[in-house]
Amino acid sequence: MVKLSRYFLVVIAVIGFAIVIPKFYWMAFEKPIRSPFIMWSCIDNDFMITRSGDGLKRTSRNLEKIGETLTREEYEQKLPFLYVRQLLMNGTMPDSINGVDIDTHDISQRRTTFRVRPKEIHSPLPTLYPLFESQSRRANLEMPKDFFRITWRMEFIDAESNKINEEKSRMFSAVLYKRGFKFPAKSINGLPTTRKSCDEGYLVIDSKDQLFHVKMIEAKPFVEKVKIPNGLKFKFIKCVDFNTKLFYAYLFSTDNHLYILTQYDYELIKFPIENINPELNEIKIYGDLFNFNIISVGVGFLKSDILDRDYKLVDQYSETWEVIDEQIEGKVAKFLFPAEIKMTNKKSDFIKFNVETNKPFNWLILSSILAIIHFIILKRGKDKLTKHVIDLGIIALTGIFGFIAVNIFPNKFYD
Repeated sequence: MVKLSRYFLVVIAVIGFAIVIPKFYWMAFEKPIRSPFIMWSCIDNDFMITRSGDGLKRTSRNLEKIGETLTREEYEQKLPFLYVRQLLMNGTMPDSINGVDIDTHDISQRRTTFRVRPKEIHSPLPTLYPLFESQSRRANLEMPKDFFRITWRMEFIDAESNKINEEKSRMFSAVLYKRGFKFPAKSINGLPTTRKSCDEGYLVIDSKDQLFHVKMIEAKPFVEKVKIPNGLKFKFIKCVDFNTKLFYAYLFSTDNHLYILTQYDYELIKFPIENINPELNEIKIYGDLFNFNIISVGVGFLKSDILDRDYKLVDQYSETWEVIDEQIEGKVAKFLFPAEIKMTNKKSDFIKFNVETNKPFNWLILSSILAIIHFIILKRGKDKLTKHVIDLGIIALTGIFGFIAVNIFPNKFYD
């Protein structure tokens, strides 16, 4: 029993060291990687690049090739839609760009900003959603008194009594059924907040990967089935509330393409961009009077695609850098640690155990050296080696973690 309890302590210690030691190592030696900020200049038709490090360095794709930089004022003048207020204050806002007269109201209406990170996708989803009245004739949206879910039918549950509103549930379920909805829903996507200009309901994917638009107008159900190509499936939908009111949402397909769904006519438009994957990479989309700038930032790379207002590709920019595993700190970590146990994940804000093994197996070199050192220590102490075979095996498999653990809880301590 004493031996079993001792090995139990050793295992717990190994797990603890696999969490703590790599964490302290990266706190001491990891160098943060700052990706550049990329914007598109409608003045120069070129990419504007801001790099941080020893101060801000502002340049462009063409200027960077010859080693020149821009002053802050020059940089701002290249991006009039981003620095509208500053240029107006300085009196340097152009009257027209590319032959188009510039109006600050038009700039504000067309300006859009969108961002999605893997953390948003790798998170638990709510099970109940509020359905707002889309035509309440009130200046501000108000939270409803009930919430809905879509399982074997669409059910509305009163928040105060926790009872199902049968009449409303049957009414909405019947309309969904008539429109061809196949219960239950795979995903329900909308903006469940009162902090929006109006309510456009939800985009819902049913069990057969069909797409529906569901909202409530004057207490009655509104359901529209969206026509999508055969075989097209969406893994993530992010609804938006832009001043332009041109489209309902950005839709990311399972084959890593990006679509928008236009308002009122429900046209599905595909952006001519490859490998857009919000499950792995951060996606940022900036829209202005002339262009869309779609930026993907992932492990070791950045890619920017510029589209015009007809959704045609204008230009592209990409950049790569050394990932942490390719740096000296990463190579040393692979030599030191067989694995790392992390309580958090860069793709999620939720606490859970994540075990990351290090490959190739460079750590076996250090594990072998530590096992030999422990063997020599035992020989000099004239201990019976048969008592320590399991300890040597633990060191060989867990490296530095096991070496520290078996020496903190030695066999002789319990003799």
